[in-house]
Amino acid sequence: MPYCLVVGDPIAHSLSPVIHLAAYRELGLNWDFRCQRVRSGTLKAFLLAAADSQLRGLAVTMPLKPEALQTATFADGLAKVTGAVNTLVPAAGGDWTGFNTDVRGIVEAFRQGGATNLPSGGSGVIFGSGSTAASALAAFTELGLTELTVISRTTAQTGAAFQAAQRMGLSVRVVAWHQVEAVNRALRAAQLVMGTVPAPTQDALPLLQLQISSHAIFLDAAYAPWPTPIVSCVQGCGAQVIPGWEMLLHQGVAQVKLFTGQEVSAEILRPALLRNLPNRH
Repeated sequence: MPYCLVVGDPIAHSLSPVIHLAAYRELGLNWDFRCQRVRSGTLKAFLLAAADSQLRGLAVTMPLKPEALQTATFADGLAKVTGAVNTLVPAAGGDWTGFNTDVRGIVEAFRQGGATNLPSGGSGVIFGSGSTAASALAAFTELGLTELTVISRTTAQTGAAFQAAQRMGLSVRVVAWHQVEAVNRALRAAQLVMGTVPAPTQDALPLLQLQISSHAIFLDAAYAPWPTPIVSCVQGCGAQVIPGWEMLLHQGVAQVKLFTGQEVSAEILRPALLRNLPNRH
């Protein structure tokens, strides 16, 4: 039976199987989709050991996304500029092609959430500076934003997002979390805001002091538990919130097409995802 995997560490919590299995049923494919724990630093060895003509693709989650780029024989443009691969598709001769569908997931989540008529040269703010933040920079650029601010632990600009900004030729302003006044200036001017900080880490941030514009649209990549601490703060300011499972859904739809060569609608898959979300209310 053809099958695909989602790999990462930890991995048991992944909702990717829900999305992919629902897609395969919709497409009439007798395929399986499984979770596989793969520790950091072992992805290449795992792929060599997993050589199987029935394995049609891997969804890659943290902490393996940068490693997946190094492992891939070929990579698409978004994977190269962001420095992250979240999708691996087998090629001839035991090679693998890497893709980044996180950017597509972010773009579609914002568009479905109302980000369709943004002002030219608008402003976007990203919380965090890791691999997901790098994808958010690419997504904001695709959505037409040019005033980009990354809020990070420090202003040292050592995270993956800053390296991605250099590769994309983007001018990015960096503000440290403790610079609350500068953070709030950026938030009040932003049309789109994205959170990429894991939910367990958010409690350590100065959330109660944030002043996001009530006209902003906020997408938090985290969604368990829901609402995340930062989402609760943003909702208190009156801003519109897009849950992180919308990003997960849309990037999964893009993965399904890469694995199967067939398209499936996010609208058809969303009910299955929502039924399996813990504490989504």
